[in-house]
Amino acid sequence: MSARERSNVISRVEETRWGKRKLLTQLQVPKSNYYRWRASALQGKQDSSGNSVRIPWNKLSPPEEAAVLAAARESPEWSSRQLATWITDHLRLSVGGSTVYRILKREGLVKPPDMKLLAGKEYQRKTSGPHQMWATDASYFRVVVWGYYYMVTVMDAPGPSWPGSCNWT
Repeated sequence: MSARERSNVISRVEETRWGKRKLLTQLQVPKSNYYRWRASALQGKQDSSGNSVRIPWNKLSPPEEAAVLAAARESPEWSSRQLATWITDHLRLSVGGSTVYRILKREGLVKPPDMKLLAGKEYQRKTSGPHQMWATDASYFRVVVWGYYYMVTVMDAPGPSWPGSCNWT
């Protein structure tokens, strides 16, 4: 396949919003070839020392990183997951939340959490009997042949006047 035909394949696949894999199948181009062609099109053929440079197929190109940073600067209150979702939906760029987080962290745009939750030594609201405070938790387990088993636990927090109550401090 000529370089021009490769360029046409890359541009057609990049322009499609959904179904890149299906389009590659229709064009009879293996995915591995497409990603190799895309990587070589995105990078300079040689670095300053004359060695060929290989960029991983899943690495964002500089224009894609610039788009991520522009979106992050427009909406600084959004989390990296929210940004990744918005970028995927609006900019035709499939990017994960962890990738967005790494880019933002590298650029110094990740802010520390606003609040810190510290556990107290005892409950602030004391109970004097049953059914006054509840604690819950939910988990699910995959059973290979059957499906998922959901387990929800509900506990009644013991009060200090209960017989046999445990000391939580």
